[in-house]
Amino acid sequence: MYADDGGDDGDNFGFGGFGGTFGQQRQGGFRMRQRQFSRYYSAYPVAAYPGNKTDANYGGKIFMPASALEELSRLEIVYPMLFKLENDEATTSRRTHCGVLEFTAEEGRVYLPQWMMETLELAPGSPVKVLNVALLHGSLVKLQPQSTDFLDISDHRAVLENALRKFSAMTVGDIVTIEYNNREYRIAVLETKPSPSAINIVETDLSVDFAAPVGYVEPNVRAPSGSSNHSMAVDGNSRPSSSIAKDIRLKEEAAKSELSNSRFAAFRGSGFRLSNSSKDKANASTTSLRSYASTSDNTPVVATDSSQEQPVALDLPIGTLFFGYDLVPPPGSELDDNVDKTEEDKFQGKGQVLRQRRKR
Repeated sequence: MYADDGGDDGDNFGFGGFGGTFGQQRQGGFRMRQRQFSRYYSAYPVAAYPGNKTDANYGGKIFMPASALEELSRLEIVYPMLFKLENDEATTSRRTHCGVLEFTAEEGRVYLPQWMMETLELAPGSPVKVLNVALLHGSLVKLQPQSTDFLDISDHRAVLENALRKFSAMTVGDIVTIEYNNREYRIAVLETKPSPSAINIVETDLSVDFAAPVGYVEPNVRAPSGSSNHSMAVDGNSRPSSSIAKDIRLKEEAAKSELSNSRFAAFRGSGFRLSNSSKDKANASTTSLRSYASTSDNTPVVATDSSQEQPVALDLPIGTLFFGYDLVPPPGSELDDNVDKTEEDKFQGKGQVLRQRRKR
């Protein structure tokens, strides 16, 4: 029989008049004897651990002394090692479940994550009772983020899969702390299945469902008709999704739509006609401010507006071809002097021969 932690579990590891000294457990169709490990230790936060183990604050495992490992190795316990922590001195019954990370703590001490110290209402050095237990493998856990900042995470599934690797058990009522991208997120455990109080999450297919974060307001956005309603379940069982799951899907679809609209699309510009049509004349004030006119001697004269850049069609008499304007430098410029010199120096060179002709 597994310890369900639903109340007094003195007989969960014992039977008859032994009251917890010897126990029995069914595994693979046969009975297995088990003795229960039960000790009191002084509890300290992970921050007080001599080594740099700050990452242990974002998990559900503790540090225990080496003597605990020696005693546990002599007992016929069920693996993985799971423990129930109790604070008998609290005004109300405070308990949680955990795994063990290392057996490297000093004798008489255990080091707990900070969220576990707060759950058990323990001060540094307070006594805590540690008992080994066996929990059912979980199939479902329902979580509730304690802040809407959790919605800023783009891939909730990947973040949770990585964070839950640091936990061995989930207990209803706990508010655990995980870390992602140098930020801390507090998440409450609302429901567990098949056990209503605590489950084992080591090497099991676990479905994760969400309740709306604390302070979350449902947006007035209608979900797409083609989207299906099912939760983030890895076992494939479909259930009505929570409002947070709908919001996540809406954000993903909005991001895809924004990405498609931001892609390059060719030929988005507007065109202009070369013919002097009525439409061009109507839009001449906005699309073109360069006009051409002809003088009485059919010499084209250009009238331009320096504030505009787009040319209009060249209006010439019928049968006249225009190949561009001749370069007329301003008087007195260096270019004008060069033009005059080139006109004067035309055909002014002297011929030379390679062989001098003899005079007769």
